[in-house]
Amino acid sequence: MAVATTSDFDTTFFIDEVIEEAYAMIGGQAELANDAITARRSLNLLLTDWQNRGVLLWGTDLATTTLVAGTSTYTLDADTIDVLSGYIRLSSNSTDFQMTRIGYEEYEGITNKATSGRPTQFATLKGRDTVTVHFFPTPDTADTYIFRNYRMKRLKDVTKNALQNADIPFRFLPALTCGLAYYLSYKRPAVPTERITMLKEKYESLLSTALESDKERVNLFITPQLQVV
Repeated sequence: MAVATTSDFDTTFFIDEVIEEAYAMIGGQAELANDAITARRSLNLLLTDWQNRGVLLWGTDLATTTLVAGTSTYTLDADTIDVLSGYIRLSSNSTDFQMTRIGYEEYEGITNKATSGRPTQFATLKGRDTVTVHFFPTPDTADTYIFRNYRMKRLKDVTKNALQNADIPFRFLPALTCGLAYYLSYKRPAVPTERITMLKEKYESLLSTALESDKERVNLFITPQLQVV
């Protein structure tokens, strides 16, 4: 028997097939034109919930913002959800300095925010639509500073185009499909409570497994700091 020669299932498993498989898990097929619309809406809500649960590695990237002397507050790109870590780069020699993230309340507690110099700390504030970042000290004119930030970004929306792929890696497809089935099951009349419960438990299990596989596999070393009092 010949062995398959392709490994691109994730690129050929389109949104309409995710929806079809989800309805099959519930027990039946989509019956109305509105079923596909509500399914796409549920998919977008599902992806939003994933980003609320934690850091998705494929949903992160490195962004840059050029700072202006005398300006301490900046609005980040509209698709930024949160900043995970930040660095200041000196444009004159491409030297990077790691920054310390502080809470916004701690930033507001700084007495003289007009102090100027190379920024060493930053605080973020999440608004309804955007994320702003506040630097201390305020950038001076000694060099051009570039804020390099490792950030969480919004995943791409599921739109009306059925022949598209969800903005996820292939290893999350089982969780996506089962999660959609669970979301649709409690919106569809006459689905037994036991089946809804079963789909929820299966979905949570698949998502937990996928999130566990999505972690960085690096060693963690913790060294205590001992002080003589």
